Amino acid sequence: MQEAEKVLIKSLVHVIWADGEVSEDERRLLGGVLSQLDLDDGALNEVATMMAKPPDLTNLKESVKDVESRKEIMKVLLAMAMADGKVEISELRFLNKIARQLELSDADLEALKKETLSELDSVEE
Repeated sequence: MQEAEKVLIKSLVHVIWADGEVSEDERRLLGGVLSQLDLDDGALNEVATMMAKPPDLTNLKESVKDVESRKEIMKVLLAMAMADGKVEISELRFLNKIARQLELSDADLEALKKETLSELDSVEE
């Protein structure tokens, strides 16, 4: 598993657990992300371990140096938070924390939120 993929998965696990529960929509979205990454059994076992106990998320920016990759990770995290149709305050706090760690500006974060909502709306139609 590449470093950017690890950061994405670690962050997804935290978003999933931010409101204290895992919805079926969140499970489906995580499954879709995992299938797109085409991970081997060892990496999938690592994800299962992360789901049991969310990993540390320090040094995110150092793990993903490319700004566009950091924005893509943030979009996936936003989609995961919005997957169950509501964004809890704990999820919002976590997303803001991750955006700061990824050194994304408030303007970038707002633009990514709008873009993600637009993409989610087009999928639902």
